[in-house]
Amino acid sequence: MVIAETVGRATVGSDPLAWANPSTGSAGVIEQVRPGTNNPDGCRDFVTSKQSLEGVSRFNGVACPADGSWKLNGSGLH
Repeated sequence: MVIAETVGRATVGSDPLAWANPSTGSAGVIEQVRPGTNNPDGCRDFVTSKQSLEGVSRFNGVACPADGSWKLNGSGLH
């Protein structure tokens, strides 16, 4: 949820943005925000790093507007 909301507030093509989720202790940096290629309904593709107790990973995903907020859609950890 924190990642989706950060992507939703970002400007497409913006500089990297830091995010943190105090409830899970995870944090990272959203490196890219692009218009969604397969989801034309205002969705955005993004790439972020994620640091958690399990280590650091890269996360490619899609955030879409839904019911006044942003939700992750079709995302996967890489």
